[in-house]
Formats: sequence, C-alpha cells, structure tokens
Amino acid sequence: MFDESPREDDLGSVAYDGESWAVVLQTRECADRLFRGRFLFRSQGRELRSTDLFIEASFDEILERAENFEEHLLHDLIRSLL
Repeated sequence: MFDESPREDDLGSVAYDGESWAVVLQTRECADRLFRGRFLFRSQGRELRSTDLFIEASFDEILERAENFEEHLLHDLIRSLL
C-alpha cells in the first residue's frame, strides 16, 4: 500500500538576497506507484513551495537528483517563488 503523506528531508541552506533559506525536499508516493518531489524554502517564518519537479520510480532517485541541483538553480527557484 502506498503512503501519500509527505516526507521532508533537510538539504541544508542557501543564501539568497541577504537571507538564509533552509532547503527541504518534500516527497510522497502516489497512487500510480511513482514518487513525486518538490522543494520547500523556509526563512524567517516564511515558506515557499515549488511545484512537483521530480517524478521517479523511487525516493532514492529523487533524493539523488535533488542533492545534485546546482545552487544557481535554487536561487532561480526562490526568485521565481517570491
């Protein structure tokens, strides 16, 4: 049985525009048996959420892709969500 409740994993932090943002990977397994993942960014009581950016057969595949995201791409995501 699948569990669609989200899992959150801390991926560290990134500085953007003078603020430190915690980077969190949120994943969930869906009814189609695929895993979906997105980034959450948290700073000073605010939370920004990307749309689902990853769709993979396993959590480990999503984690690997997220950990390899380059910092400038994280900056671009934060800027687009502000």
